[in-house]
Amino acid sequence: MNKNSITQNQYIFINISSMIAVGILSMASTLCKIAHQQAWISLFIGGIYPICIVITASIIDNKTNHASFWEINNEIYGKILSYIFTFIFFCFYLSMFAGIASGFTNVLKLTITYFLPSSYIIVPTIVLTIFISIHGIYMVGRISEFYFYLTLPLIFILLFFIIKGSVINVKPIISSVDEIIKAVPESFYSFSGCEISYLIISKISNKKNTKKAGIIAVLITTFIYVFTVFMTIYYLGWELTSKLEYPLLYLIETIPIPIISNFTALFLALWSVIILRSLITVCFAANYSLSLLIKNENYYKKAYFIFVPLAICYIYLLLPEYNRSELLGIVFPPFIFFGLLWGLLTALLASRKFRGGNNESI
Repeated sequence: MNKNSITQNQYIFINISSMIAVGILSMASTLCKIAHQQAWISLFIGGIYPICIVITASIIDNKTNHASFWEINNEIYGKILSYIFTFIFFCFYLSMFAGIASGFTNVLKLTITYFLPSSYIIVPTIVLTIFISIHGIYMVGRISEFYFYLTLPLIFILLFFIIKGSVINVKPIISSVDEIIKAVPESFYSFSGCEISYLIISKISNKKNTKKAGIIAVLITTFIYVFTVFMTIYYLGWELTSKLEYPLLYLIETIPIPIISNFTALFLALWSVIILRSLITVCFAANYSLSLLIKNENYYKKAYFIFVPLAICYIYLLLPEYNRSELLGIVFPPFIFFGLLWGLLTALLASRKFRGGNNESI
């Protein structure tokens, strides 16, 4: 296996890793404030956004004969716009990295490591993330694939609440279409990160059915999100869910396991590995973009000397949770809009400019 390439399975798991992070702990609360018991429906509809991203990424890759992200920008937009667009993507992934790392630190400080200074969480996390991601896309793919299977048991623990919840909490299934639609844009934040498809799709070793692989990644992520939010509302009701900062953690705390005295601590310890997986994925995307800004992707390792101090400063800026929520609430909507717009426009221009590209069947 080429160390600069990934398999289709790894492509699927990298996409999942880029989307599922610390936000899943608070996602139900945010959506329930707008869509109430219908929040899970808004999330399901929101899955259209990442579907659009992975499909446009596949179209662009196919039409440009699997050219790299930098080559595509240069060929279609020219050198100046290439730098501008790449810089925007770098800022996007830097913001994601800082947002995940600061959110992860805040959760641990609030629950099991409240006695530790923030630096005791941030520094080891960054060091470990960089140590793994510096080995490139192949290692990122292997880590994403390996730790995906750890996600499933943690999610399906929620099946415990099927006999304890009440169907009344999720009724009426549809009470206000306006509320459902209003909450859909909020759900897009949960899927942010799938834009990594633009950067890595050209590195897939087996080029057949890349569109299908991307759609599978989105469907798995959407199912996990919808299932998590639905079960939270099913057990707690939307009123309580909307008032809790981390409703999923509250749910986990109510699971009685006689052998384990503190299941929440165990859950967070295992979840930390999943957060680390997401950080590794986003860290790769940020440094890959930064290496293109410096010179080319061969400068990937050298880009860390710029990335690390920027990331540390950004993380500390976001550490108070109100700072994190307010700042990311400002910067993420334009990033998400730009990612979708770039994909749609580039797919259109690539289809016109590279008419010789072969159409890929799903």
